[in-house]
Amino acid sequence: MWTVGRRFFCRSALLILMGAVIGTVLLTLAYMLPVDVVNKSILMDKLNASWYPRVSEAAFSQDIYFDSYLPDVLDDSTDMLMLSTALDTNEGDPLQRAMNQYNEFSGNYPNYWHGYVSILRPFLLLFDYSEFRIFNGVCQLLLVVFLSLLIGREKGIQYVLMLVSSYVLLGAMALPLSLQYTWVFDIAYVGTLVMMLKRDFFSANGRYVYFFLCMGMCTSYFDLLTYPLLTWGMPLVWWMVMDRTRKKELVRARQVVGSGIGWIAGYAGMWIMKWAFGTVILGRDIFASAVGKVFFRSGLKEKDIYGLWGRMNVLYDNWKHYGYKVYALILGCWLLWWGYRTIRRGFRRNSGRYAYFLIGMSSIVWYFVLANHTQAHHFFTYRIFGVSILAFMAILLESTEGAVKQDGRERLAVLGVWLAVFVLAVPLALLARENRWVHNGDCVSFRQYEMGANGRLETEFSPAFDEVKGLNLGLEFAGTEGRYVITLLDGDGLMYRETFSIADCSGHFQGVDVAWKLDHRKTYRLLIEVEGNEAPVKVWSTEGEMPLTEYGALWVDGAAADGQMLAGITYWCLPASATWVLFLIMTWVGIGICCFYVFLPNKVFEHLFPSAMSRGMHRES
Repeated sequence: MWTVGRRFFCRSALLILMGAVIGTVLLTLAYMLPVDVVNKSILMDKLNASWYPRVSEAAFSQDIYFDSYLPDVLDDSTDMLMLSTALDTNEGDPLQRAMNQYNEFSGNYPNYWHGYVSILRPFLLLFDYSEFRIFNGVCQLLLVVFLSLLIGREKGIQYVLMLVSSYVLLGAMALPLSLQYTWVFDIAYVGTLVMMLKRDFFSANGRYVYFFLCMGMCTSYFDLLTYPLLTWGMPLVWWMVMDRTRKKELVRARQVVGSGIGWIAGYAGMWIMKWAFGTVILGRDIFASAVGKVFFRSGLKEKDIYGLWGRMNVLYDNWKHYGYKVYALILGCWLLWWGYRTIRRGFRRNSGRYAYFLIGMSSIVWYFVLANHTQAHHFFTYRIFGVSILAFMAILLESTEGAVKQDGRERLAVLGVWLAVFVLAVPLALLARENRWVHNGDCVSFRQYEMGANGRLETEFSPAFDEVKGLNLGLEFAGTEGRYVITLLDGDGLMYRETFSIADCSGHFQGVDVAWKLDHRKTYRLLIEVEGNEAPVKVWSTEGEMPLTEYGALWVDGAAADGQMLAGITYWCLPASATWVLFLIMTWVGIGICCFYVFLPNKVFEHLFPSAMSRGMHRES
């Protein structure tokens, strides 16, 4: 075992070093190419018109879609950053520019490889961005078609539908039109195609570990931390689905672990090599800032926010995207088909069930580990759940493959299992709570009122829900001395008092965390008092409009002000609709049946479904 481990370490280290050298050379060569300045100017103007547009709407949109749960939102803001990096026109040593990765929005950006520059820079020298989107869309469609042909030929139409469903649930309309979403998709689908065409080669002598190591390296090289886990989970699921051999449960589980170790080694190792190369070539420490970002994105610096329940809320925020009606309908159809199929023909115990379950759990682990990042960017990180969905569909199809009609007793047993899981799912769904943010920040215009030293602001506050988790306040501080105090009064009685330092404030929209339990039927008095400030404080107010029903008239230093304070409120409340509760019930039913199928002991399973059990175990043996 020691010899095997040492051999794997040495080969992996050599592959990562070779990949880092090749990646550096490609980037350096790319930065030696000229840039079409006219093409760059036109391109940046187009993207700057709308940061987060929707594919299905012609109208431009703004940051509201950053926090949306819509399926076709493009990340043109990050695309602009990527294109600025790829089309950098600064002079200097190409090797240092390849390590520095300058863009006009965030300056030097050396923490990532930005490998996409090696493709975009030469491409955009000959074509424009619109042509890249067309080319990208054609390539992605061809990948889906080729994979469908391979899968359909060996596994049949059901598995083709599995592929197509997973493709649609990734946001098929948006994928080819956004650079931010492109690289992981292309790596995952090309890697799956290669694995399926050469699966016997990679299965022999543990070569699959090195395949996944290279997949992790490619992901680290091209991606800006979008939904990278797909480049591991997708080829792994399809490799196991297409496997012709009958492996034991532990063998398949070891393959999942081995492939995961390989992918993580490639992903992390390639990233660390960028920090090492950058530190040596640029002559400054890249590691310190990079490691700091890792801790920040994991939520370890915000332990009060990202405890157990905070990380559970990250799962909720990302899964909420699949409650979109089209997505929910697709998942609901698969669940209904599974119910119909198992009641009619029963379950077939498959040796891959533990492996698929481990793959499915990997998405949850990713969300837990990178809680800060996946909550802030849930509008694209929700696609990480694509790995769990693929694993769920594999369990679904393989649990009924080869099954025959059951007798009446077994049908009743299966029906009883589904009903029992449904009964358990309903209260779990009704326990759900979620953040709901309301604000008046999209008003047409605002004005500012100035508060003097030790100034005071007062307004009425009528919460729409009982629990308030956070406030955003339209306050702009010119200095750094002093503090501001938020006081909530019920009549003359003190409810809550919160104190915050002005030194921690920036911009004109201050966010504060609170834990207020109120009565939505009451109206409270909200006071904001500034103490010890040496510079004026500006209060941002809506121009004549009062769009938030929670706030009443505004008084600044005892004088009535026009409109209402620029504000946002984060509530902790019941889900927004009965439709979403129904989707949550469906979710818990799917989880419950999966757990029943995977973990129910063989003796109990055989007692409930003797014919199905004997068929499955006979086939596996």
